[in-house]
Amino acid sequence: MFSYSPLLSWIMTEMNLTYAQAGFILPTSILMIILFRIPWGLLSDRIGFKLTMGLAITIMSLSGLSRSFAVNYGMLLMFETLFGVGVAAIMPCLPKLAAAWFPHEKLGLATGIYVAGFSIGNMFGLGMTPYVLALLGDWRRVFLVYGLFGVVLAVVWWVTAREPTTNDPTSLMNKAKLNTSLWKDLAAIVRIRDAWILTGLLLCAMGSYDTICIWLPSILQLKGVPSVTAGLIAAMLPLGFLVASTTIGVLSDWAGLRKPFLWLLGLISGPAILAIEKSQGALLWGTVFVGGFCTMGILTLVLMILAELPEIARFVASASGWISSLANIGTLIMPVVVGYVKDVTGFFLLGVIMIAVISETTLVLGLMIKETGRKTIL
Repeated sequence: MFSYSPLLSWIMTEMNLTYAQAGFILPTSILMIILFRIPWGLLSDRIGFKLTMGLAITIMSLSGLSRSFAVNYGMLLMFETLFGVGVAAIMPCLPKLAAAWFPHEKLGLATGIYVAGFSIGNMFGLGMTPYVLALLGDWRRVFLVYGLFGVVLAVVWWVTAREPTTNDPTSLMNKAKLNTSLWKDLAAIVRIRDAWILTGLLLCAMGSYDTICIWLPSILQLKGVPSVTAGLIAAMLPLGFLVASTTIGVLSDWAGLRKPFLWLLGLISGPAILAIEKSQGALLWGTVFVGGFCTMGILTLVLMILAELPEIARFVASASGWISSLANIGTLIMPVVVGYVKDVTGFFLLGVIMIAVISETTLVLGLMIKETGRKTIL
């Protein structure tokens, strides 16, 4: 998904695209994620995550591979649209799986493990794609290789994946189809105040992170950083994501609290993102890392809180689909806005300031959310 960022300049040159047009490639899949996460989540609560994710991974892999055959901008957007349809199912299924398999006191660790998968793929996409491109010599071949890997993954999933057989009360989420309707589930989610706060937190954190991922290589190249070095610096963003996903959940479990971690990460995220535009040398590497750590640390906490809210226990996948779907509106809009600002002003500075302000909003939202940890004193 994020291998687009290091390939954008080559795609733009071949297809004669503006920055605004290039900034819409990834948001095309995000639009499909927004539209299909809710249906995928509702489906997962009724037929189980094995079948749901199996179908989704197959769609994602075949459409991702097909991007290598795009001959123009319209065809590339079409394949990216199908890619987003498949990707949409992943987020709703994972909190459901973690809640079904792990006890409450280990939910942070479980969440950190699967969130680490996002960061590792993100880090490879940003950091290693320039090397893969140099080896293969063409951006289409890069998409072809990545697509073939996805096809293998789909086969492995169909052969090995199993539904959990837990008797934990949270397994009621697997029986949402009993005595309920799709509309009743959605109506129940809409009435939950904390679901809207979690939506706001995800929108600010994911929108900021994804927008930086898309434009960071271009920002670095305008600073005069060579493309390969720019890819390595950009990889600090998902490296921060990886470290956050493997530490924030565990530390939060140890402390028995979620909200103080939200406050701290929200406070630091805005200044860290703003510093990316003005930093040089080692400081630049550090600010990119901290920006990824803070924004995606918030994502980890949101997914933990989502799985812990008692009002949502019966339909975790549906709620996750609803919340993450609406939250991806930020990822849909923000990259295009930043690209447009760059087209108009010739600089990324105003766009980076916008991202920093939106990221800092997570501090305010973190003050409003309910504490779901073992120690509910806040």
